[in-house]
Amino acid sequence: MESFLKKHALRVAITLAFVIVAWGIRSAVGPMSIPRHLLFSIPVIIVTQIIWTILAAIHRLLNRFLPFSKSLYGRVILQVVIGLVLVFILRTIVLSFLERLPQFEISNLARAMIATINNLVSLAVNMALIGQHFTAVWKEGVIKTERLEKEKVQLQYHQLKNQVDPHFLFNAFTSLDSLIKVNPDLASRFIGHLAKVYRYVLQNRDKEVVNLKTELDFLAHYIALLEIRFEKALVIEIQVDASSYDKGIAMVTLQMLIDNALKHNEVHPGNPLHISISEKDGYLEVTNNKQIRRQLAHSDKQGLEQLKSLYAFLSDRPVVIKDETETFTVALPLL
Repeated sequence: MESFLKKHALRVAITLAFVIVAWGIRSAVGPMSIPRHLLFSIPVIIVTQIIWTILAAIHRLLNRFLPFSKSLYGRVILQVVIGLVLVFILRTIVLSFLERLPQFEISNLARAMIATINNLVSLAVNMALIGQHFTAVWKEGVIKTERLEKEKVQLQYHQLKNQVDPHFLFNAFTSLDSLIKVNPDLASRFIGHLAKVYRYVLQNRDKEVVNLKTELDFLAHYIALLEIRFEKALVIEIQVDASSYDKGIAMVTLQMLIDNALKHNEVHPGNPLHISISEKDGYLEVTNNKQIRRQLAHSDKQGLEQLKSLYAFLSDRPVVIKDETETFTVALPLL
């Protein structure tokens, strides 16, 4: 019983409200005993349930063929009109049947009372159904926003963790150790770029979005590290118009996409990995040629999904992923 009341609380509340309204109308017309009030309340309850059931079915049908998103005012007006016409037809049929019964007579005042209550029930039920719909949409929006916020935080953590990933540090220090022995000047440059990469992360770790120029300046140091490490085995080209420098981009996403390409593809001097970063139609495209590793490092495949979720929170335009035969492209909307 308790679960039923929770599930149908609004329906029960409206039914009780109209029992009380009908009681008040009858009392205003003339004195009536409590047993007779209770007896006359039974038809009100039954009629309210019938109207609610039918209007709920019409509401669901209209959701399919004329959703609120297509025409809000048109949908509301149509649903209300259908409800009023429906109760008029039902009332006419029932009263016509009752009038054929012997010694049954309905006064004009009674007709007016019945019509008033029926129309109020129709309006109230429709408003309740419409209100329930928008409440559900609102709750869904709140839940979605909370989920996106959570995924956004997870992505930010994922991005920052990549910067201090033990594997990344191992490769960096291994390269540095070799350079110190054979080329101290290049080793010094390597340390300078590495320091600037980490300084960028520390200075901007609380930001969601940075301007494209700031991100590209950081990326130049990151690319320098990779070029020192891979030499001619890795080719990265950037073609971005200066007019887009003030547009926004989620922090360190370009670095993440380059890491993603390195993680999944062979990088070899005889078969270089080519990565291009270019602007097209308000998007920043990161494209690499596909030369898939035979043995991939472990991947939870969550990085790109989290990136898509983050941009769903930041922009109305989605992240576009194009996995083609020869190339793999991720297009980020500029903010």
